[in-house]
Amino acid sequence: MSVRVLVPVDDSLAAHRVLQYIIKMKERMPMSVTLMIVVSVSQLEYHGFQQSQVELITAQSIAHCEKVLEKHRQELENAGVLADSILERGNPAEMICRAAAREGVDFVIISPNGSGKLSNVMFGSVANKVIQECHLPVFLLR
Repeated sequence: MSVRVLVPVDDSLAAHRVLQYIIKMKERMPMSVTLMIVVSVSQLEYHGFQQSQVELITAQSIAHCEKVLEKHRQELENAGVLADSILERGNPAEMICRAAAREGVDFVIISPNGSGKLSNVMFGSVANKVIQECHLPVFLLR
């Protein structure tokens, strides 16, 4: 029997580590994976960008995120792991928790991004909020 897992990703080393872990564990614990990226534009609006600028940056971000999701999905599929993907807009921690409940997954696998102070603060805080707020088990992979 396969477990369903939600995996929030980006284009970081941390996300790559999670995918490699899933591939390594596929024989011991078969999984079907839903990859997820959340596009957050609230910081742009907060810093006073004009609406037309926010829309342009958002469109570019979405196009980039779709490519990242497809790259990760293909990597899993090539390794024999069934995967699909979703892209959401909003607050990352909140959207991850909502998607976990909506998608009917068994648990969430997330990794704090340790690539630098700023990204660690941003993604690390997302991982912490998901651990605290998600009503499903959360597996934190460092």
